[in-house]
Amino acid sequence: MAKYFFPSSFLLFLGNWIGQIALNWYVYELYHNAFYLGLVNFVRLIPILFLSIWAGSIADKYDRGVLIRITITSSTVLTAILCFLSFKMGELPIYIILIYACGRGILNAVETPIRQAILPDLSASLSTVKAVSYHSFIINICRSIGPAIAGAIIAALNVKYAFLAQTIAYCLAALLCLPLHFKVAAPDKEEEVKFSFSIVADYFKTHVQGFNIFITSLIIMATGFSYTTLLPVLTSLNFPGQASVFGIAMTFSAIGGITATLLLPKILKFFYSINVYYLSSILFGFALIAAIMPNSILLFGFIFLIGLFSQCARTTNRVYFQTHIEDDRRGRILSIVMMDRGMIPLGSVIMSALTEWIGIIPTFITMGVSTIIVAVIFFGIKEMKNRGSVV
Repeated sequence: MAKYFFPSSFLLFLGNWIGQIALNWYVYELYHNAFYLGLVNFVRLIPILFLSIWAGSIADKYDRGVLIRITITSSTVLTAILCFLSFKMGELPIYIILIYACGRGILNAVETPIRQAILPDLSASLSTVKAVSYHSFIINICRSIGPAIAGAIIAALNVKYAFLAQTIAYCLAALLCLPLHFKVAAPDKEEEVKFSFSIVADYFKTHVQGFNIFITSLIIMATGFSYTTLLPVLTSLNFPGQASVFGIAMTFSAIGGITATLLLPKILKFFYSINVYYLSSILFGFALIAAIMPNSILLFGFIFLIGLFSQCARTTNRVYFQTHIEDDRRGRILSIVMMDRGMIPLGSVIMSALTEWIGIIPTFITMGVSTIIVAVIFFGIKEMKNRGSVV
């Protein structure tokens, strides 16, 4: 199954990044309003908070291969409609962009827990750690080449052709998903009637460290991970008229993420994943602060570090939960755990509004300092508990 799953994932994520970068740049260039940029990303990501639980539940009940095909096909149709409207209308009204972003957000909220639940099912040929790392590697490869492809298409043609490229990538991803089928584990009769929140509550009672990671991730996703939404504003301020800087910066971020996924399987042989998670989160915060430097070389260097440390934090988070969850509860627990992604749109709106109020430079400093403080506090709590200072 891995030979179909990973190529399909590559095409899906490639289409995602082409479309996301094109849409973000298009909105900011058309409206020159950081709040609109945050709003588009808010409606794109907020469905995660409302639909992930249901998605996790169906991932435990039905063939995950069939569910993946349904979500990718639906994304193809929705993006094809946007592409058609962009060719027909030229400049799209903001309400159409918001409707599209919300629709894609709904599908992504459903698809992501299902896709994450599939990874341990590939363990016949790969360990769970390697499957998660390879999956993250593919995401970051697409983060690297996706912005470059989007930028090249927009520069040579215009944004509507980037939407066309996104549609084509989705079509190919849907075709590669056709052979995917996975057996459905028979759930425990008592747990079958429980809601996801009850199952997760029971899980966290016996996995206190996992609970702390989850809470930390909720906050850091809001404070730090909204940097991708605000990066066009930062590069526009520090490098006016140089649109290529944004695309190159995103590429360096992706290269940092790729580096993280290559190094982590080796690092985790020598260090506890929890320690790597907290240390990476702290360094991620410092890199966010340093990224405000108005020098392109320094910017690319610190954006690389942002990609490196943010991906280390995110991957060690996922590895911990993937390796500590039983198969028949995996979809439902992951649906709650991965709701941390739903904090990104909340953070994007807050940080976008903060940008309009105090400016992009103080906002980036606020994001970095907040991320550092949260990570340090929870790391300290973990250390005190390990030493028996906290009951």
